[in-house]
Amino acid sequence: MFKVKLYASTFATKTCSISKRGFQIIHPRGMDPTGLTSRVTRYFWPSVCLVFFVLYLVCNTYNVAAPPRSRRTKHHQGEYQAYVAPAAATAAGRITERNRVNFTSGVKEVWRDNIVYPQVDITDFPPLDPSLCPSMKEDIEIAPADSMPLIALASFPRSGNTWSRSLIQIASGYSTGSVHWETERNLPCVREWFKAGVKDFMLRKGVCVKSHFYGPEHVPIFEGGAILLLRNPYYSLASEFLRFHSRQLNDTEDVIVSMMKNEDERWTRNYLPTYDKWKNTALSWITRCKRLMIVFYEDLERNTVYELTRMVAFLGQPIQPMRIQCAVHSYASMKGRMNHTSQMNFDPYTPALHELLDGYIDEVNRTLIRKQAMPLPTYKKYYQET
Repeated sequence: MFKVKLYASTFATKTCSISKRGFQIIHPRGMDPTGLTSRVTRYFWPSVCLVFFVLYLVCNTYNVAAPPRSRRTKHHQGEYQAYVAPAAATAAGRITERNRVNFTSGVKEVWRDNIVYPQVDITDFPPLDPSLCPSMKEDIEIAPADSMPLIALASFPRSGNTWSRSLIQIASGYSTGSVHWETERNLPCVREWFKAGVKDFMLRKGVCVKSHFYGPEHVPIFEGGAILLLRNPYYSLASEFLRFHSRQLNDTEDVIVSMMKNEDERWTRNYLPTYDKWKNTALSWITRCKRLMIVFYEDLERNTVYELTRMVAFLGQPIQPMRIQCAVHSYASMKGRMNHTSQMNFDPYTPALHELLDGYIDEVNRTLIRKQAMPLPTYKKYYQET
């Protein structure tokens, strides 16, 4: 039997005896112990239940029992904490620069309207150890169902989407999905490499989701935001024309180049809706996506490690320098593979096509400038004689 001291609200001292039969109140001063006994009995078990409930909430909130690779990375509202809020507004007072911290990656983000710029530093990355890279290509995982945020990797075709997916997979350790999974799931390269891309992307098994769509109903599906890849349209349009006619229509390269050189209507007229698609893809994601990171293909070619690190941070994944460098090392051969200037020694764009395309570039650029976002690079107008 144990004896403990209890202090009642009257500040009188009482002795409580605890035995196998329960609580026994020994009151040496002759006061009725019934009230104190009932009070202890009334609050003891509710207090125990409250303690266990609080422990349950803490464990599930911070996921302390889960291994690092299996922790949920889904973005929730309020996950980005305001870091600084400078009063940097336009003359109209509508656009304000906001700095936030991405809790899942731990990286500071600068927001200009809905455009996000992750702030990363790669100066302390260790030297690459190529011997580690083969194993990193083999340990790509498909995330558990409903464990990833829906974040699009959006682009006009031939803008580096496949290359970026390959880089992201090795850098993050997770496979990527695709909104085009129903038409791509039987392709050998997809089944072998983009394994999350053979299942419905709404299962949220991919760290990001490839998309060439841009409709007003499509963009809002991605509540986690999107990475938009933008490439010089003079190159992406010509590349897509070559790809479509060679793979879909089985035309030879010589035939396709001849069409463009001789201003065939299949190039100068029938292909014009594809020009609109380049513009609409850019404008729709820029104006409709609530959280957007823009990656210029030319920057990705020039400084792949830095741009890939920014993408990994935006996706909410931990920055692992060796994985990022191995991704770039493993897929350096894909860089520039869509450059078709070596196939033609002429400018395939007529003056009318130049005027049309320059107008589209200017429209996209003005939209970015209105948001105080980084403008488009100065695009070369395809082949230029030296």
